[in-house]
Amino acid sequence: MYDYSSKGGVPIVIDNGCYQCRAGLASAQSPQLIFKNITAKQRARKESDLLVGNDISNIEAVRLITRTQFDRNIVTQYDVQECVLDYIFGHLGCDTEGFVDHPVVMTEPVCNPNYCRQQMSELLFECYHVPRVAYGIDALFSFYANNPNPETANGFVVSCGYQMIHLLPVLNGRLDAQNVRRINLGGAQLDSFMQRLLQLKYPGHFTAMTLSRAEELVHNHSHLAVDYPEELGKWIDHDYYDENVHKIQLPFTNLPGNQLSADQQRERREQQITRLKDMNRKKKMEKLATEERKLQELMRVQELLEDEDEEAFSRALEDIECNSAEDLQAAVNKLTVSVQWHKAKVLGKDPPVEEVEVKKEPVYDLLEIPDDQLTTDQLVAKRRQKLLKNAREGRIRAQVLQRDKRQKEIEEENKLEQRRLADFSGWLAEVRTQRQKLLDARAARKQKKSDMAKRRTFASQQRMRIISQLAENTKKKDDNFGQNDADWDVYKEIHPENADSDSEAEEEKIEELESKLRDHDPEFQKEEFEVEVFDIAEYYRLHLAVERIRVPELLFQPSMIGLEQAGIMETMDYILKKYSAEDQNRLVQHVFLTGGNAMFKNFKQRVEHELLEMRPFQSTFGVYTAENPVIDSWYGAQKWSKSPQFAVHSVSRAEYEEKGGEYLKASHISNWYTPTPVLVQK
Repeated sequence: MYDYSSKGGVPIVIDNGCYQCRAGLASAQSPQLIFKNITAKQRARKESDLLVGNDISNIEAVRLITRTQFDRNIVTQYDVQECVLDYIFGHLGCDTEGFVDHPVVMTEPVCNPNYCRQQMSELLFECYHVPRVAYGIDALFSFYANNPNPETANGFVVSCGYQMIHLLPVLNGRLDAQNVRRINLGGAQLDSFMQRLLQLKYPGHFTAMTLSRAEELVHNHSHLAVDYPEELGKWIDHDYYDENVHKIQLPFTNLPGNQLSADQQRERREQQITRLKDMNRKKKMEKLATEERKLQELMRVQELLEDEDEEAFSRALEDIECNSAEDLQAAVNKLTVSVQWHKAKVLGKDPPVEEVEVKKEPVYDLLEIPDDQLTTDQLVAKRRQKLLKNAREGRIRAQVLQRDKRQKEIEEENKLEQRRLADFSGWLAEVRTQRQKLLDARAARKQKKSDMAKRRTFASQQRMRIISQLAENTKKKDDNFGQNDADWDVYKEIHPENADSDSEAEEEKIEELESKLRDHDPEFQKEEFEVEVFDIAEYYRLHLAVERIRVPELLFQPSMIGLEQAGIMETMDYILKKYSAEDQNRLVQHVFLTGGNAMFKNFKQRVEHELLEMRPFQSTFGVYTAENPVIDSWYGAQKWSKSPQFAVHSVSRAEYEEKGGEYLKASHISNWYTPTPVLVQK
């Protein structure tokens, strides 16, 4: 609130920063106004109200045109500055009509151009008719607030602003303006870098990653690394990542399904189970149709053999990639068993076992006659009879194997069913165990397949060792690998795909066990249903990991964003080398950090770490951070406005009218006046 007893004479202190403006009466304990130093107006509305600072509810609203009076950190748009001053004087309660009856103390950047100061003085004196104006450097005001003897102090001020970083050497209380250096980087570039990194990392949330959100992440979740390469390497470790990653939840609209009642969730779970069963049934039917088409094709090829069309039979074998009639018969037998199995599963009954046809016993009369007693046509017929006999015997063997296999399965199913009726808990545990074993085997097979593709893994080396042994063993004798059943195990061991011909049967067994669990195990139904639910919250969750240290590192390595400038410590070393060893030692005894970026965690420790490497062996130095790096410029200006120096170094209205707007009374906290252009006396 405005103190009416302090009218006329109490200075108004304005820390005119390019990110935030802080303003208040010098008699106040703290700045009464802190707001973003921008204005906004409704787009396409000529008569809309102008919004300033805290009156802007959403800075990134689409229909707002925002403006700032700054070009980098120099005031250039004085029409916007006038709106900001109106906002300040109005909210401070200055009710004198036509003028502001308070002196003004205003901060400005180091080496502020004379023209900009002239325009600001003209605005304050001509528009607001203030009685006195004084200017001071924001970073030196902060140094003044944190130093008991600022008039004689030595120090090296590092001012980390929103648009710029300034490094200011101070000797005997005076700024050495000739050796001041500027880095064209600040908090704005850090916010933009964070926004770009997250937009690249999460392209699905490109529009949601606004500059305001990125700014909040930089302020609340970032810190400086004392040793950047060392800490960067720690993020490779998964445990370190899990312990230090920050998970940020973006706003999202919750799905209606997450708010269902218990009965609705149960009904939905049953619908989900039914849908899964239908999908499995459809998958089996599609596979059955595919195998039936393949079986019909193979049977047509066999008919060519029975029709004695050897030329067409040979071409057909090549088309179906079979080497002989025996391979063809083996494929027919395998497909026949598979078709019967899948058809039974689809229909829900036991697969029939095809009986051996005994009504028409084939005659193989030429097989017992020696070849030298047969004609050429009889030899061809004998070879065909041999193939047909082998095919028939193969079918009989396949039928016997199928019958034995099905009998064993029926016995196992009967045992499980009896176990289920007698001991349901034990049966359920056994079904779960069988399913888990199959899942583990499948996972191990996939892992082994992945390891096979890597050169230095044990699985790959074992495969190459077996291949080399096989190659060595077949150099001096015939290659008979594959004639024994044991060779199949070796083949599976060295094959890149692990040669798992039983994977289909394994998948079917898993589906069968899961079907039983769906019917009898409510917990499995719940687990399966929960797996199918999409976690919408996780999709809108940001994982802030290495970005936490990568973004603030720009202050020390601007080259990370392609900026061809030195960082803070490299620039500091450059400045220090311009002084004698004695002056260098005086400067580094009080390295003073101020500005918003000085609030980064470990900022002081990082500067100390770099100085330890930079300074001579066993030399001393001291690093200090402002008590409040953001507001101390205002506190320093407030403290200075209460001192006798304010009356001495402020410019009155009469002096302004006499000497012009560029006139400046220099002090130990202000810029030095240098006339431009410089007049050369002849």
